[in-house]
Amino acid sequence: MGVKKNKTSVTGPEPESEQVVETVEETAAAAEPTKLDAMWFAACASITAVSVFLRFYWLELKPFHHDEGVNGFFLTTLFKDGTYHYDPANYHGPTLYYISLAFTKAFGLTTISVRSSVAIFGVLTVILTFFLKRYLGKIGTLAAALFLALSPGMVYVSRYFIHEMFFVFCSLAVVVSVIYFIEKRKAGIFAIAWMALILLVCFLPSALNLAGAIGGEKMTLVWILRILFFLVESALVYLVIRMMLSWDSGRPVYLLLTAASAAFMFATKETAFITLGTLLIACFASWLWRSIALTSPFRKNLLGVVIGVHALALVVFIGYWRSVTDGYTWVLDYFVGDGRIQEPFALYTLIALTVMTVAAWVVFLMGVFASDDTELEEPTELTWPNFRGGLGSGSDMILVIAALATVFIYINVVFFSSFFSYKEGVGKAIEAYAIWTKTGNKDHTQNGLLAYLKWGIKVESPLLLLSSLGVLIALIRAKHRFAVFAAFWAFGLFAAYTLIPYKTPWLALSFYLPMCLVAGYGINELATGKNRLSKFTAGLLVAVAALMLGYQTYDLNFVRYDDEEMGYVYAHTKRPFLELMQKIEYYAQKSDLGNAAAVEVVSPDYWPMPWYTYNLPNVTYHGVLVDANTSEMIVAKKNDQDVEVIKRYTAHYKLVGVYPLRPGVDLMLLVRKDLADPDTKELYRVGEWESK
Repeated sequence: MGVKKNKTSVTGPEPESEQVVETVEETAAAAEPTKLDAMWFAACASITAVSVFLRFYWLELKPFHHDEGVNGFFLTTLFKDGTYHYDPANYHGPTLYYISLAFTKAFGLTTISVRSSVAIFGVLTVILTFFLKRYLGKIGTLAAALFLALSPGMVYVSRYFIHEMFFVFCSLAVVVSVIYFIEKRKAGIFAIAWMALILLVCFLPSALNLAGAIGGEKMTLVWILRILFFLVESALVYLVIRMMLSWDSGRPVYLLLTAASAAFMFATKETAFITLGTLLIACFASWLWRSIALTSPFRKNLLGVVIGVHALALVVFIGYWRSVTDGYTWVLDYFVGDGRIQEPFALYTLIALTVMTVAAWVVFLMGVFASDDTELEEPTELTWPNFRGGLGSGSDMILVIAALATVFIYINVVFFSSFFSYKEGVGKAIEAYAIWTKTGNKDHTQNGLLAYLKWGIKVESPLLLLSSLGVLIALIRAKHRFAVFAAFWAFGLFAAYTLIPYKTPWLALSFYLPMCLVAGYGINELATGKNRLSKFTAGLLVAVAALMLGYQTYDLNFVRYDDEEMGYVYAHTKRPFLELMQKIEYYAQKSDLGNAAAVEVVSPDYWPMPWYTYNLPNVTYHGVLVDANTSEMIVAKKNDQDVEVIKRYTAHYKLVGVYPLRPGVDLMLLVRKDLADPDTKELYRVGEWESK
């Protein structure tokens, strides 16, 4: 909207009224982007607030999982003794323990502090998604971030003291860093801050250890040296960052962040090669698909291609009709079957969302054949030539490659060697892949080839549906490189983890990340369509998907967090286990010995008990039956040890109760008779007791 000027009548200065009108219009035009930016940042802040609440609220609600207990044992040793030795035979990489160490040093060795060290990366993954605005569109980015914020699995695992969430964050950091490098971006404040933090983390612990070695037992001198070394290192980091920023306006910082993030992935989990390999394959697959889908013959015959694909899908659907009906019956049983917790709301919402997704696909196709235009324009071409051009040539390229290799190798060495205190860890990092190759061939969950699909239908069905829609839209459009790449990234990882026999629910987060991104892209293409029906469909899809994800997130994380029927609950510790720990604490205080009370744990299954008893020095984990008559308490395994428990301990102990540890494993708590309350039972009655 503007005021037309009569150019033939204006020979001198513009009349004052016209100047005022133009000034008002210019002010309004300038204010419009500001208003939109304010709305954008408000939406980002709201989604971030949701992600923070869901990940940090009541973090101690569910008891530690077996794996969390093992991780807690290593962290406790590191916290108390300052030592950690990487063992590839049973455990993942060392990054989790050192990240958590910083939190526990600041906030104490508690469940909340260690889980917070993971939850923060769940939030940062949501925040990092906002940086893809120019590739997913504003609406698409907000939708993708909302899906990540509400994803039941993303929330559940963010509230777990395990390695997965930091790994997922680093995989997204690799992608974003490469994109910003190709864009020829100057290093922004977040990139600079992240690089400075990485430098401090990689060098400061060694300096602090050196201060301890020099100061010895003189703690005053040790702290003086620590402060001095910290100031010196901070100054060096500042100088290094300044040097980086002066190098091609700081553009190589993003490439160095790529190398650092990739190194952290390898130092976190052995599956890093799967994710990074899939990313490379997705780059090639997206180039190949676009080289086909954007050709003139393909675009001219697009209608025929679409009809042919749908016809083929219909033939497959009819041919496998029995399997389809069996699958529908299975879904019904999964949500409202006999003997299960009834979830009609989830079932009917899933059916409605499925119908709406199919309808959205039809609406999109109508729009595509009416006009192939799209409002989303990527700011730069994410191509190999543009990436290669950023490396420079000659000595510049050699310098960049050397810097990348140095960063990648140094980070891996510094973490696996426990900051140069355990040199054997570097060699063991390589051994881990031979061990993982063997364990990766075992299906220990016994859920079969379709395990991830089954788990996803239960708790992540909106992401499965909307990401499938987003993939189809990305492949039909073919114009947006990042969307096509994200499509192959998502379902490439889904296929990889489906084919690998070894399956655990939290591995699914690696492919749900790109699924959220490509789902957001699909929403953006619908929301920015030319007709109102397309926009309405996009809004309805987001609303229903958010409603269902919110319901499933609440149900999984705050109600059924230890229910084996829920997709992410895998051999989780049952909530009555916390009652066992409270009883141990109660009788310890009753004995007047307090934390010095002796507890003999003779059950072979006891994790995560060591985490909850780290401040009880006289808890001994035997794992086998031992003779005892003076210790205040004994913890034994129900059923497997009943006969021997009665034989060995009847004279001196009584039964407090039986508590479930995890599915199929129950623990008995015995207390010395002089401490026993009136409601305790004689041991010969152990067979009458059922777990809580």
